[in-house]
Amino acid sequence: MNKQTFILPEYGVLVESRQQRLASSNIGHYHQNPSILFVVYGEGVVEFENKHFAIEPDSVIMMPRERKHKLTDRPRKQMTVFSVYFDEQKTGLNKYITDYLLGSDEPFTLPLYYSEIIKRNLRQMLFEQNTKPPGYKLSIVQNLNLVILYIYRARLSKKQKLLNAAPDSRDRVKSVLEFISQNCHEQYGLADAARLGKVSQRQFTNLCNNLTGMSFIKYLNSVRCKKASELLKDTEMHIAAIAFESGYEDLSSFYRAFRKNYKSSPMRYRNAFS
Repeated sequence: MNKQTFILPEYGVLVESRQQRLASSNIGHYHQNPSILFVVYGEGVVEFENKHFAIEPDSVIMMPRERKHKLTDRPRKQMTVFSVYFDEQKTGLNKYITDYLLGSDEPFTLPLYYSEIIKRNLRQMLFEQNTKPPGYKLSIVQNLNLVILYIYRARLSKKQKLLNAAPDSRDRVKSVLEFISQNCHEQYGLADAARLGKVSQRQFTNLCNNLTGMSFIKYLNSVRCKKASELLKDTEMHIAAIAFESGYEDLSSFYRAFRKNYKSSPMRYRNAFS
């Protein structure tokens, strides 16, 4: 059983992205540090002693230190894998979360929206590591913390069967709409939503109308304005802050959308509950 040795920098994180993996990846080996393996492309099998698991794009494998394992590509499906090696103490990771994630010996496939976020963080980590702009160490550690957090959230959601891969396009679109309604502060457009649902923009529009009775833009404005209405009633936040937290980047768009949804200005709506 081979030991792969990586010398971590003093801040405790090393990121690699490679298609031509080390030869020892295809034979049994282990690492001296815990790691995260994230499959970007391709398909294969990961083996833990006598257990075999199929892995595919968006699969995450949490690898405790010194866990013996082997990665094998499927024929003509060679994998591209992000590998993140880390020191838990130097990076200040939440021990409860890391223990929970590293305690499982089964990889799982991330829902696409979580995968998109995590890939963005991993790419940023690689950029910071390779170019070393001012403050790069802090950025790498912060992005690692976010990666761990989103894997944790995805794992809990998967366990609760709330965000499992949907069997058909209608269910995928429904899942995306639910996700966007919970994260309406993010700047998701129709093209983003369709990509997350793995359908064309036209198909997403048709299914959104079928599921909600409105276009995607109207649906997005309705959930954003609902969030804003709750903040207007329950907090004393400034209206500009409420607009921003609800996903609007300028006040004029927020005022137009709110009047259309509630037939009232935000201030008049707030005053009605005071």
